[in-house]
Amino acid sequence: MGPFASPDQPRRTPAVDTLRALVPDTADVIRVRAATPTAATGWAWTHAEVLGAYQWPPYPGDPLRSLDHPVDDSTHASLTVCEFLTTHQHAGSVTLARATDTTYTFSVRLSRPRWEDWADA
Repeated sequence: MGPFASPDQPRRTPAVDTLRALVPDTADVIRVRAATPTAATGWAWTHAEVLGAYQWPPYPGDPLRSLDHPVDDSTHASLTVCEFLTTHQHAGSVTLARATDTTYTFSVRLSRPRWEDWADA
């Protein structure tokens, strides 16, 4: 990616690659849920899970296509997601989908939609 790349385009970084390792190779977007940081946890992300993995639809406006990926609440997934959120929670590729008193749910773009490439052609 050059210096004028879109800030919304996820870069191939070690952080994004660690999330990619948790889901199928064909995943474009993942949904993660994390426990709300509190004073008791030092305002740190301490528990998280991967809720699902999705592919972009073929055309804008169509719903995401769900991949067959069970909820992953393993310790490895939790640590990986928490570490990612600690440094990249406010990145352009991370969107807050839902917040409650006890959890935050985020969508994380692992790759941009294919139809965005059409404008480059």
